[in-house]
Amino acid sequence: MSEIIIHQPHDGFFKHSLSNLTVAKHLLQAHLSPSITQRIQWDSLRLSHKSYTDEKLKQLHSDVVYTCRIDQKSAYIYLLIEQQTTPDPLLPFRFLEYNVAMLSDHLAQQKEEKKKATRLPLILNLCLYSGKKTPYPYSVDIYDCFEDPILARAELFKPLSLIDLGQIDEEELAKHGTADLMELLLKQSRERTFLKWIKNNPEAMKRLLVRVYGKSGIVYILGVEAKHTSEEVMEAIIAAAPHKKEDIMTAAQQLRQEGETKGMQQGMQTKALDIAKNMLHSNESKEKIHQFTGLSWVEIEALIREQETTKK
Repeated sequence: MSEIIIHQPHDGFFKHSLSNLTVAKHLLQAHLSPSITQRIQWDSLRLSHKSYTDEKLKQLHSDVVYTCRIDQKSAYIYLLIEQQTTPDPLLPFRFLEYNVAMLSDHLAQQKEEKKKATRLPLILNLCLYSGKKTPYPYSVDIYDCFEDPILARAELFKPLSLIDLGQIDEEELAKHGTADLMELLLKQSRERTFLKWIKNNPEAMKRLLVRVYGKSGIVYILGVEAKHTSEEVMEAIIAAAPHKKEDIMTAAQQLRQEGETKGMQQGMQTKALDIAKNMLHSNESKEKIHQFTGLSWVEIEALIREQETTKK
């Protein structure tokens, strides 16, 4: 009798077993904390057909994703089975990557369904490890993945430092050294026009043109301006700094070239989407579409959902 070769046995067994919601429920209830199992609405547990592990690593680990509701709110349960002979010291970071991909897909789906997402769903993570080396030799704390765990714990994943330029007056921004005009331009951009500001601040325009970001600042002004023509704005800038007319004209030319390049890139993106749609109609794999077109996984998933919606 010839030898039987089973392709990806771990992946097949794991996913087949846990596609049964009774088995999944019992496993999750056995390993999640009682404080969270009491809050999960188990009748809402559903299997998702998403997968976030690398296809090349299916022999090493597999994943299953469930959707559910916790306290009447949507949530995900992400379950990974780890079969590597050599455990991965960056396992928590891989979970972070998978979680970010899941949340991106969630937002993309909300957008596809014309829903405005203002909050992210909770993700519960579990890992079933069946490697030879036991107990698991590495920390499962994300902070221990960093070179300086103590500093990472103190600084990472805290509320971000948000600089609200609308709450800082121009006099205060002027004290910020060479960053002053960058912040002033960003603050003014809220109005979508610079013409009046340029005329009222000729000295600021002169200082801008001797900054290391002078030319890019002019490009920014011309790119953001939405209420007046480029010619009007250019005249105002040149009037404020006539000795820098050549630099100002060079910046304007750069903006025109960037506009032409952007148009070409948009055309290439449209072509890639068309090719991807044709490949989906031919039942090509997501991996092949990704490699051939360069589209992101989120873009490909959106096309798949669009195709499924059209068939209904």
